[in-house]
Amino acid sequence: MSEQEPNQKYREMSEVDYRLKCDLRVKEQKYYLGKIQDSGLKPMERFLAYCPNPSLNMKRGVTFAHMDLEGIAGAISEGKPWAVVSGLNPSGPLHFGHKVIFDELLWMQQQGADVFIPLTNDESYVVGKSKSLAESRRIAYDDVIPSIIAMGFDSNKTKIFVDSDYADIYNVAMDLSKYVTLNKVFKVFGLDKEDDEIDRNPGTLFYRAAVQVAQILLPQYPEFGGPKPTIVPVGIDQHPYILLARDMAEKKGFIPPSELVMKFLFGMDGKGKMSASRPGSAVFLTDSPEKAEKTIKASYTGGVTLRDFQIAHGGIPEICPVGCLREWHFENDRHVSERCSSGKLLCGDDKRETIEMVKNYLRDHQEKREEARKRIDKFILKTPIRSIFEE
Repeated sequence: MSEQEPNQKYREMSEVDYRLKCDLRVKEQKYYLGKIQDSGLKPMERFLAYCPNPSLNMKRGVTFAHMDLEGIAGAISEGKPWAVVSGLNPSGPLHFGHKVIFDELLWMQQQGADVFIPLTNDESYVVGKSKSLAESRRIAYDDVIPSIIAMGFDSNKTKIFVDSDYADIYNVAMDLSKYVTLNKVFKVFGLDKEDDEIDRNPGTLFYRAAVQVAQILLPQYPEFGGPKPTIVPVGIDQHPYILLARDMAEKKGFIPPSELVMKFLFGMDGKGKMSASRPGSAVFLTDSPEKAEKTIKASYTGGVTLRDFQIAHGGIPEICPVGCLREWHFENDRHVSERCSSGKLLCGDDKRETIEMVKNYLRDHQEKREEARKRIDKFILKTPIRSIFEE
Protein backbone atom coordinates (compact mmCIF):
# COMPACT_ATOMS: atom_id res chain seq x y z
CA MET A 1 0.00 0.00 0.00
CA SER A 2 1.39 3.41 -0.94
CA GLU A 3 2.00 6.12 1.63
CA GLN A 4 -0.68 8.29 0.00
CA GLU A 5 -3.43 5.69 0.45
CA PRO A 6 -3.55 5.79 4.30
CA ASN A 7 -3.24 9.59 4.22
CA GLN A 8 -6.20 9.74 1.83
CA LYS A 9 -8.14 7.41 4.12
CA TYR A 10 -7.48 9.62 7.15
CA ARG A 11 -8.36 12.74 5.17
CA GLU A 12 -11.71 11.23 4.21
CA MET A 13 -12.31 10.19 7.82
CA SER A 14 -11.46 13.72 8.96
CA GLU A 15 -13.83 15.28 6.44
CA VAL A 16 -16.70 13.04 7.56
CA ASP A 17 -15.91 13.64 11.24
CA TYR A 18 -15.72 17.39 10.69
CA ARG A 19 -19.10 17.50 8.93
CA LEU A 20 -20.73 15.41 11.65
CA LYS A 21 -19.37 17.65 14.40
CA CYS A 22 -20.46 20.78 12.53
CA ASP A 23 -23.95 19.26 12.37
CA LEU A 24 -23.81 18.56 16.12
CA ARG A 25 -22.86 22.18 16.76
CA VAL A 26 -25.84 23.42 14.74
CA LYS A 27 -28.15 20.97 16.52
CA GLU A 28 -26.87 22.10 19.93
CA GLN A 29 -27.37 25.77 19.05
CA LYS A 30 -30.88 25.13 17.73
CA TYR A 31 -31.76 23.13 20.84
CA TYR A 32 -31.10 25.98 23.24
CA LEU A 33 -32.58 28.63 20.95
CA GLY A 34 -35.70 26.50 20.57
CA LYS A 35 -35.99 26.11 24.33
CA ILE A 36 -35.92 29.89 24.79
CA GLN A 37 -38.71 30.31 22.27
CA ASP A 38 -40.85 27.37 23.39
CA SER A 39 -40.60 28.07 27.12
CA GLY A 40 -41.30 31.80 27.13
CA LEU A 41 -37.80 32.58 28.39
CA LYS A 42 -35.66 35.61 27.59
CA PRO A 43 -32.02 35.66 26.41
CA MET A 44 -29.36 37.21 28.65
CA GLU A 45 -28.21 40.07 26.38
CA ARG A 46 -30.19 42.87 28.06
CA PHE A 47 -29.05 41.88 31.56
CA LEU A 48 -25.44 41.62 30.39
CA ALA A 49 -25.65 45.10 28.85
CA TYR A 50 -26.73 46.72 32.12
CA CYS A 51 -25.19 44.54 34.84
CA PRO A 52 -21.84 46.02 35.94
CA ASN A 53 -20.54 42.68 37.20
CA PRO A 54 -22.13 39.69 35.43
CA SER A 55 -20.99 36.21 36.36
CA LEU A 56 -18.39 34.42 34.27
CA ASN A 57 -21.04 31.85 33.32
CA MET A 58 -23.20 34.65 31.95
CA LYS A 59 -20.33 36.14 29.95
CA ARG A 60 -19.39 32.70 28.59
CA GLY A 61 -22.95 31.98 27.45
CA VAL A 62 -23.27 29.04 29.86
CA THR A 63 -26.11 30.87 31.63
CA PHE A 64 -28.18 31.53 28.53
CA ALA A 65 -31.77 32.45 29.45
CA HIS A 66 -33.98 33.71 32.25
CA MET A 67 -37.50 34.44 33.41
CA ASP A 68 -38.15 37.61 35.44
CA LEU A 69 -34.52 38.36 36.19
CA GLU A 70 -35.53 42.01 36.37
CA GLY A 71 -36.82 41.62 39.94
CA ILE A 72 -33.51 40.15 41.05
CA ALA A 73 -31.58 42.94 39.28
CA GLY A 74 -33.69 45.47 41.17
CA ALA A 75 -32.99 43.80 44.51
CA ILE A 76 -29.25 43.79 43.78
CA SER A 77 -29.15 47.47 42.77
CA GLU A 78 -31.30 48.59 45.73
CA GLY A 79 -29.58 46.39 48.30
CA LYS A 80 -32.83 44.64 49.23
CA PRO A 81 -33.06 41.03 50.50
CA TRP A 82 -33.29 38.27 47.91
CA ALA A 83 -32.66 34.55 47.81
CA VAL A 84 -31.48 31.81 45.48
CA VAL A 85 -32.47 28.14 45.68
CA SER A 86 -30.71 25.29 43.94
CA GLY A 87 -30.04 21.73 45.02
CA LEU A 88 -29.52 18.22 43.75
CA ASN A 89 -30.03 14.51 44.40
CA PRO A 90 -27.21 13.24 46.61
CA SER A 91 -26.82 9.95 44.75
CA GLY A 92 -23.05 10.32 44.35
CA PRO A 93 -20.16 12.79 44.72
CA LEU A 94 -20.27 16.15 42.94
CA HIS A 95 -18.68 16.40 39.49
CA PHE A 96 -17.67 19.36 37.34
CA GLY A 97 -21.16 19.48 35.82
CA HIS A 98 -22.54 20.26 39.28
CA LYS A 99 -19.78 22.78 39.91
CA VAL A 100 -21.09 24.95 37.06
CA ILE A 101 -24.27 25.67 39.01
CA PHE A 102 -22.50 26.11 42.35
CA ASP A 103 -20.17 28.65 40.73
CA GLU A 104 -23.30 30.62 39.78
CA LEU A 105 -24.70 30.30 43.32
CA LEU A 106 -21.44 31.60 44.73
CA TRP A 107 -21.56 34.64 42.41
CA MET A 108 -25.13 35.32 43.56
CA GLN A 109 -24.11 35.12 47.20
CA GLN A 110 -21.40 37.68 46.47
CA GLN A 111 -24.13 39.95 45.06
CA GLY A 112 -26.09 39.73 48.34
CA ALA A 113 -28.26 36.62 48.04
CA ASP A 114 -29.08 34.18 50.81
CA VAL A 115 -28.37 30.75 49.34
CA PHE A 116 -30.65 27.78 50.07
CA ILE A 117 -29.34 24.36 49.00
CA PRO A 118 -31.77 21.44 49.39
CA LEU A 119 -30.24 17.98 49.08
CA THR A 120 -33.12 15.76 48.02
CA ASN A 121 -32.05 12.41 49.39
CA ASP A 122 -35.73 11.48 49.70
CA GLU A 123 -36.11 11.84 45.93
CA SER A 124 -32.91 9.82 45.38
CA TYR A 125 -34.56 7.00 47.29
CA VAL A 126 -38.08 7.35 45.83
CA VAL A 127 -36.93 7.26 42.20
CA GLY A 128 -34.38 4.49 42.80
CA LYS A 129 -31.11 6.41 42.50
CA SER A 130 -30.11 5.20 45.97
CA LYS A 131 -30.72 1.83 47.59
CA SER A 132 -31.88 3.35 50.85
CA LEU A 133 -32.48 6.63 52.65
CA ALA A 134 -29.50 5.80 54.81
CA GLU A 135 -27.23 5.54 51.76
CA SER A 136 -28.44 8.79 50.22
CA ARG A 137 -28.08 10.55 53.57
CA ARG A 138 -24.53 9.25 54.00
CA ILE A 139 -23.57 10.46 50.52
CA ALA A 140 -25.00 13.90 51.32
CA TYR A 141 -22.91 14.35 54.45
CA ASP A 142 -19.76 12.48 53.41
CA ASP A 143 -19.42 13.53 49.77
CA VAL A 144 -21.68 16.42 48.74
CA ILE A 145 -21.76 18.90 51.64
CA PRO A 146 -17.97 19.02 52.19
CA SER A 147 -17.48 19.83 48.49
CA ILE A 148 -20.07 22.61 48.61
CA ILE A 149 -18.46 24.21 51.66
CA ALA A 150 -14.98 23.86 50.11
CA MET A 151 -16.06 26.04 47.18
CA GLY A 152 -16.07 29.08 49.44
CA PHE A 153 -19.64 29.66 50.61
CA ASP A 154 -20.34 31.91 53.61
CA SER A 155 -21.94 29.99 56.50
CA ASN A 156 -23.87 33.12 57.54
CA LYS A 157 -25.64 33.30 54.18
CA THR A 158 -25.85 29.62 53.22
CA LYS A 159 -28.57 27.23 54.35
CA ILE A 160 -28.06 23.58 53.40
CA PHE A 161 -30.64 20.97 54.31
CA VAL A 162 -30.97 17.24 53.71
CA ASP A 163 -34.68 16.60 53.17
CA SER A 164 -34.98 13.53 55.38
CA ASP A 165 -33.32 15.44 58.25
CA TYR A 166 -35.34 18.62 57.85
CA ALA A 167 -38.88 17.39 58.53
CA ASP A 168 -40.24 20.96 58.37
CA ILE A 169 -39.96 20.82 54.58
CA TYR A 170 -42.81 18.29 54.58
CA ASN A 171 -44.96 20.62 56.68
CA VAL A 172 -44.30 23.33 54.10
CA ALA A 173 -45.22 20.85 51.36
CA MET A 174 -48.53 20.12 53.11
CA ASP A 175 -49.19 23.84 53.42
CA LEU A 176 -48.61 24.36 49.70
CA SER A 177 -50.36 21.23 48.44
CA LYS A 178 -53.79 22.85 48.79
CA TYR A 179 -52.79 25.38 46.10
CA VAL A 180 -52.35 22.85 43.30
CA THR A 181 -54.72 20.61 41.38
CA LEU A 182 -54.01 17.24 39.81
CA ASN A 183 -54.92 18.62 36.38
CA LYS A 184 -52.34 21.39 36.83
CA VAL A 185 -49.62 18.84 37.61
CA PHE A 186 -50.51 16.74 34.56
CA LYS A 187 -50.46 19.83 32.34
CA VAL A 188 -47.17 21.30 33.60
CA PHE A 189 -45.25 18.03 33.40
CA GLY A 190 -46.86 16.77 30.21
CA LEU A 191 -48.25 13.66 31.92
CA ASP A 192 -51.48 11.77 31.42
CA LYS A 193 -53.36 9.54 33.82
CA GLU A 194 -52.13 6.41 32.05
CA ASP A 195 -48.45 7.36 32.40
CA ASP A 196 -46.23 4.43 33.40
CA GLU A 197 -44.47 6.49 36.03
CA ILE A 198 -47.74 7.14 37.85
CA ASP A 199 -48.60 3.44 37.76
CA ARG A 200 -45.20 2.53 39.20
CA ASN A 201 -45.15 5.12 41.97
CA PRO A 202 -48.05 7.59 42.31
CA GLY A 203 -46.19 9.14 45.27
CA THR A 204 -43.93 10.95 42.80
CA LEU A 205 -46.88 13.23 41.96
CA PHE A 206 -46.97 14.59 45.52
CA TYR A 207 -43.20 14.90 45.49
CA ARG A 208 -43.22 16.88 42.25
CA ALA A 209 -46.22 19.01 43.08
CA ALA A 210 -45.52 19.80 46.72
CA VAL A 211 -42.09 18.82 48.08
CA GLN A 212 -40.10 20.24 45.17
CA VAL A 213 -42.10 23.47 45.21
CA ALA A 214 -41.75 23.68 49.01
CA GLN A 215 -37.98 23.85 48.55
CA ILE A 216 -38.34 26.67 46.02
CA LEU A 217 -40.75 28.78 48.08
CA LEU A 218 -39.21 28.10 51.52
CA PRO A 219 -37.17 31.38 51.58
CA GLN A 220 -40.42 33.39 51.42
CA TYR A 221 -41.89 32.01 54.65
CA PRO A 222 -41.96 34.38 57.65
CA GLU A 223 -39.13 32.53 59.36
CA PHE A 224 -36.80 33.80 56.62
CA GLY A 225 -38.18 37.32 56.33
CA GLY A 226 -41.32 36.78 54.27
CA PRO A 227 -41.93 37.35 50.55
CA LYS A 228 -38.82 38.39 48.63
CA PRO A 229 -37.42 38.03 45.11
CA THR A 230 -36.17 34.47 44.72
CA ILE A 231 -34.37 32.89 41.79
CA VAL A 232 -33.74 29.27 40.88
CA PRO A 233 -30.79 28.37 38.58
CA VAL A 234 -31.73 25.19 36.69
CA GLY A 235 -31.10 23.09 33.63
CA ILE A 236 -33.83 23.46 31.03
CA ASP A 237 -35.31 20.08 32.02
CA GLN A 238 -36.34 21.61 35.37
CA HIS A 239 -38.40 24.42 33.78
CA PRO A 240 -41.79 22.79 34.61
CA TYR A 241 -41.02 22.97 38.34
CA ILE A 242 -40.55 26.72 38.08
CA LEU A 243 -43.85 27.14 36.25
CA LEU A 244 -45.65 25.17 38.96
CA ALA A 245 -43.89 27.10 41.73
CA ARG A 246 -44.84 30.43 40.13
CA ASP A 247 -48.49 29.41 39.96
CA MET A 248 -48.54 28.25 43.60
CA ALA A 249 -46.62 31.33 44.79
CA GLU A 250 -49.29 33.67 43.45
CA LYS A 251 -52.04 31.71 45.23
CA LYS A 252 -50.03 31.75 48.48
CA GLY A 253 -49.35 35.50 48.27
CA PHE A 254 -45.64 35.08 47.58
CA ILE A 255 -43.55 36.62 44.79
CA PRO A 256 -43.40 34.21 41.81
CA PRO A 257 -39.81 32.89 41.70
CA SER A 258 -37.52 33.89 38.86
CA GLU A 259 -35.60 31.38 36.78
CA LEU A 260 -32.04 31.30 35.46
CA VAL A 261 -31.35 28.60 32.87
CA MET A 262 -27.91 27.08 32.37
CA LYS A 263 -26.46 24.80 29.73
CA PHE A 264 -25.36 21.28 30.56
CA LEU A 265 -21.65 20.52 30.65
CA PHE A 266 -20.81 17.83 28.10
CA GLY A 267 -19.89 14.39 29.35
CA MET A 268 -16.31 13.37 28.62
CA ASP A 269 -17.60 10.44 26.53
CA GLY A 270 -19.40 12.80 24.13
CA LYS A 271 -22.76 11.06 24.66
CA GLY A 272 -24.73 13.75 26.42
CA LYS A 273 -24.43 15.81 29.58
CA MET A 274 -21.95 14.89 32.30
CA SER A 275 -23.64 12.28 34.46
CA ALA A 276 -22.66 10.23 37.49
CA SER A 277 -24.66 7.28 36.16
CA ARG A 278 -22.64 6.92 32.92
CA PRO A 279 -19.10 5.53 33.38
CA GLY A 280 -16.42 7.64 31.71
CA SER A 281 -18.75 10.62 31.49
CA ALA A 282 -17.82 12.60 34.60
CA VAL A 283 -14.79 13.99 36.35
CA PHE A 284 -15.73 13.95 40.03
CA LEU A 285 -14.47 16.42 42.60
CA THR A 286 -13.47 13.40 44.71
CA ASP A 287 -11.43 11.75 41.91
CA SER A 288 -7.72 11.35 42.41
CA PRO A 289 -5.67 13.55 40.05
CA GLU A 290 -4.49 10.35 38.35
CA LYS A 291 -8.04 9.11 37.73
CA ALA A 292 -9.10 12.50 36.37
CA GLU A 293 -6.12 12.46 34.00
CA LYS A 294 -7.12 9.03 32.71
CA THR A 295 -10.72 10.15 32.09
CA ILE A 296 -9.66 13.29 30.21
CA LYS A 297 -7.07 11.45 28.11
CA ALA A 298 -9.77 9.02 26.95
CA SER A 299 -12.36 11.72 26.26
CA TYR A 300 -14.16 12.64 23.07
CA THR A 301 -13.08 15.95 21.48
CA GLY A 302 -14.18 18.49 18.92
CA GLY A 303 -11.19 17.67 16.73
CA VAL A 304 -10.64 15.33 13.79
CA THR A 305 -8.36 12.46 12.87
CA LEU A 306 -5.78 14.18 10.66
CA ARG A 307 -3.56 16.83 12.22
CA ASP A 308 -3.04 18.82 9.01
CA PHE A 309 -6.80 18.89 8.35
CA GLN A 310 -7.49 20.28 11.82
CA ILE A 311 -4.78 22.95 11.46
CA ALA A 312 -6.38 24.02 8.18
CA HIS A 313 -10.05 23.83 9.22
CA GLY A 314 -9.98 24.13 13.00
CA GLY A 315 -11.87 22.11 15.59
CA ILE A 316 -15.44 22.44 16.83
CA PRO A 317 -15.06 23.82 20.38
CA GLU A 318 -18.79 24.18 21.07
CA ILE A 319 -19.24 20.39 21.31
CA CYS A 320 -15.85 19.52 22.81
CA PRO A 321 -16.01 18.19 26.41
CA VAL A 322 -12.33 19.00 27.01
CA GLY A 323 -12.59 22.57 25.73
CA CYS A 324 -15.83 23.19 27.63
CA LEU A 325 -14.44 21.74 30.85
CA ARG A 326 -11.46 24.03 30.56
CA GLU A 327 -13.26 27.17 29.43
CA TRP A 328 -16.24 26.89 31.78
CA HIS A 329 -14.09 26.33 34.87
CA PHE A 330 -10.58 27.69 34.37
CA GLU A 331 -10.62 30.54 31.83
CA ASN A 332 -11.95 34.10 32.05
CA ASP A 333 -12.63 34.52 28.33
CA ARG A 334 -13.17 32.50 25.14
CA HIS A 335 -9.60 32.38 23.90
CA VAL A 336 -9.56 28.56 24.07
CA SER A 337 -12.50 28.39 21.66
CA GLU A 338 -10.85 30.91 19.38
CA ARG A 339 -7.56 28.99 19.31
CA CYS A 340 -9.40 25.71 18.71
CA SER A 341 -11.64 26.95 15.89
CA SER A 342 -8.67 28.64 14.18
CA GLY A 343 -6.59 25.44 14.20
CA LYS A 344 -3.97 26.91 16.55
CA LEU A 345 -4.86 24.62 19.48
CA LEU A 346 -4.86 20.89 18.75
CA CYS A 347 -6.62 18.29 20.87
CA GLY A 348 -3.49 16.71 22.34
CA ASP A 349 -2.20 20.05 23.60
CA ASP A 350 -5.66 21.02 24.86
CA LYS A 351 -5.93 17.77 26.83
CA ARG A 352 -2.48 18.16 28.36
CA GLU A 353 -3.13 21.73 29.45
CA THR A 354 -6.61 20.89 30.77
CA ILE A 355 -5.32 17.88 32.70
CA GLU A 356 -2.85 20.04 34.60
CA MET A 357 -5.55 22.59 35.46
CA VAL A 358 -7.94 19.89 36.67
CA LYS A 359 -5.28 18.08 38.71
CA ASN A 360 -4.21 21.29 40.42
CA TYR A 361 -7.83 22.15 41.20
CA LEU A 362 -8.56 18.69 42.62
CA ARG A 363 -5.53 18.77 44.91
CA ASP A 364 -6.58 22.15 46.30
CA HIS A 365 -10.28 21.30 46.51
CA GLN A 366 -9.73 17.99 48.28
CA GLU A 367 -7.51 19.63 50.86
CA LYS A 368 -10.26 22.18 51.52
CA ARG A 369 -12.87 19.38 51.68
CA GLU A 370 -11.12 17.80 54.64
CA GLU A 371 -11.10 21.12 56.49
CA ALA A 372 -14.74 21.71 55.52
CA ARG A 373 -15.88 18.54 57.30
CA LYS A 374 -15.22 20.31 60.61
CA ARG A 375 -17.65 23.11 59.70
CA ILE A 376 -20.66 21.18 58.35
CA ASP A 377 -22.88 21.97 61.33
CA LYS A 378 -22.54 25.73 60.72
CA PHE A 379 -24.20 25.35 57.30
CA ILE A 380 -27.07 23.01 58.18
CA LEU A 381 -30.52 24.62 58.28
CA LYS A 382 -32.35 23.90 61.52
CA THR A 383 -34.94 26.70 61.58
CA PRO A 384 -38.37 25.32 62.57
CA ILE A 385 -41.31 26.46 60.42
CA ARG A 386 -44.11 27.31 62.84
CA SER A 387 -45.92 30.10 61.02
CA ILE A 388 -48.08 27.60 59.13
CA PHE A 389 -49.59 26.47 62.44
CA GLU A 390 -50.80 29.92 63.42
CA GLU A 391 -54.54 30.59 63.37
